[in-house]
Amino acid sequence: MRSPLKLLSLAGLVLLVACNSPFASAADLGSSPAAIADPAPVSYREALSRYLSLEMIRATFDVVAREDLGPALEDQARRWQGAVPAAAEVADIDQQLLAEASYYIVSLSYLVQVGGAVFPSDKAETVYANDTVARLEDLRRRLFEDVEAGSDVLPVLTELERIRALTEGYGSIPKGFGVFEQHDQLLDQVLAKQAEGTPA
Repeated sequence: MRSPLKLLSLAGLVLLVACNSPFASAADLGSSPAAIADPAPVSYREALSRYLSLEMIRATFDVVAREDLGPALEDQARRWQGAVPAAAEVADIDQQLLAEASYYIVSLSYLVQVGGAVFPSDKAETVYANDTVARLEDLRRRLFEDVEAGSDVLPVLTELERIRALTEGYGSIPKGFGVFEQHDQLLDQVLAKQAEGTPA
């Protein structure tokens, strides 16, 4: 029997094949090109936070190992040397973040709609399914708005992780289930090291 995460990845693969692209592009998923072409100003911390959020999405799909998240963030911090990256680089991170977070959303939605989710037993499956699909659509809209405004997308990603846990039968996120709970701690650790001049 396939694990729920493998089913989620399979759902995403079906969607990617349907879109005929290596990753569903932002345009395919209804984004505004202006949000990518003209990113809102960000601080150095915000830029690192977005980079880490992107890597954490990849870790969710086992593209990046969880234990590599910290070292990868340290490498990125060294490359930027404490300075806000160029607008073009921020725009590139935004585009990838938008595409891959959208991939996460549509994969979850597809998983629910084809009956691959295993919801808790306290409510009827149809109630969970309908509520979840509607919530995912709300999160998709919020994702595009947050990227366009330069706002933190971590709350959206944390909610997606909660929904993924729900589709695997958990009423709340079990300890160690996902990666986003480690986001702020990893970010703070890397920034503290950099401020102290500690070699990575």
